[in-house]
Amino acid sequence: MNKTLKKLFAFILSAVISILSTACSSPPDTADISDSLSASAEPTADLTSETAALTTIPKDNETETAVTTSTSENSPKTDESSDIDSTASETSPETTTEDVALTAEMPETTPPTAPPATEIPPETTAAPVSSTTAKTETTASTTTEAVTTTTQTSAVTSAETTVSETTVDTTVNTTEPEDNKPALSNPNASPEAQKLYLYISDTYGKGIISGQQESTWMGSEQYEFDYIFEKTGKYPAIRGLDYMNDDFKGVNRRAEEWHDRGGIVTICWHCGCDFGGSWSECMNTELKDWNAALTEGTEEYKTLIAGMDKAAKALKELKDQNIPVLWRPFHELDGGWFWWSKGGADNFKKLWIIMYDRYTNYWGLDNLIWVCGFSGNGVNYDKWYPGDAYVDITGADSYNDGANARLYKLVTNIVGEKMPICFHECGRIPTVEQLRKDNANWVWFMTWHTDHITSGNGVNDLKAIYDDPYVITLDELPDLQ
Repeated sequence: MNKTLKKLFAFILSAVISILSTACSSPPDTADISDSLSASAEPTADLTSETAALTTIPKDNETETAVTTSTSENSPKTDESSDIDSTASETSPETTTEDVALTAEMPETTPPTAPPATEIPPETTAAPVSSTTAKTETTASTTTEAVTTTTQTSAVTSAETTVSETTVDTTVNTTEPEDNKPALSNPNASPEAQKLYLYISDTYGKGIISGQQESTWMGSEQYEFDYIFEKTGKYPAIRGLDYMNDDFKGVNRRAEEWHDRGGIVTICWHCGCDFGGSWSECMNTELKDWNAALTEGTEEYKTLIAGMDKAAKALKELKDQNIPVLWRPFHELDGGWFWWSKGGADNFKKLWIIMYDRYTNYWGLDNLIWVCGFSGNGVNYDKWYPGDAYVDITGADSYNDGANARLYKLVTNIVGEKMPICFHECGRIPTVEQLRKDNANWVWFMTWHTDHITSGNGVNDLKAIYDDPYVITLDELPDLQ
């Protein structure tokens, strides 16, 4: 019995196992399959979107801007964006859950959440960086700038306009000399010329610089200077010289000697229309054809330039010695008695500009301070004036007594007080009292030579003038070298 029961139990157990095995291997119905697929749909979509995001992560040597599909007017959707979407869908089956999980655990390599597509300006990129952390910071900065650029376009445009206007205003302002200091007409003027001009400009209206024209035929080259020192115990600050009779070598030597003593040099040029001779030729010669002489390329022009260049060569020697010169060509320009004014105002201005351009731009004479000296006629100065671009100091001369305030006023009517005004020749020196009473702020006076200083000025008056604190003499000049 026991054996029979055991066999029956074993048979029943075997049958049960067989039935259970068969039940487990039976296929599920269609509804179960549908439910299973529905349950797995959402994870698949999430995996696809994450994979699409991963395909936009730049390599270390690429830019940080995320590639994003956009429908805004500022970021139109491109074919490239469509390709990225389809690529993401195709590559998602190849991405495993482990890959996504690994990426989620490494936030430093995952780009920050991209802003809405409408806030990203087209072609916005950030510079590549070396470290992962720096990348994240750069990307965040780029994102912030992108948002600001998109949402505040009008404000940015307004700011740019403001900056541009400020730059223009600054440029205009910088055309004025620094600290409102006067500037020479030649922007390339030598340091020595600039220093002298600044001193003269600073003195203008505060004092008057003494000057004396030399002669060389009175037995001594120092005739006038010895006389002044004998009567006053002082020397004038300015020495007037003249290239007349082609005395280039002698004038330059004396100019250098005076400069070495700390003095100021001014040079004029009495000569004929061929730039030779002296005072007599100034008065008695004239250009036959002004138009031809002032027209570049003509034989008359070549002759004019050749004569003009004689003084340029001499002035260059002074330039090489770093000696600045108050250059006073074609003086008493409006008088009508010297050849350079016999062609009328328009021809004179052309002549002046030709010399200025030739000396400045061809010869490079950056040591010259150009002095435009009117005559005592006092008529139509404005018609004869060459222009601020070619003049550094203006003035007039007169051999009438007194401060000659009328002439001073006529010159200021042309140039105002924007440049110094000098009394570039005189006979009797005006007293300080006369100058102050008539408000004639001449920046210097220069007495003519020989009898004009020895007989035209009383000894007591001369001494009073040279002793007056308002009058600047050689010993009172600053170091201008």
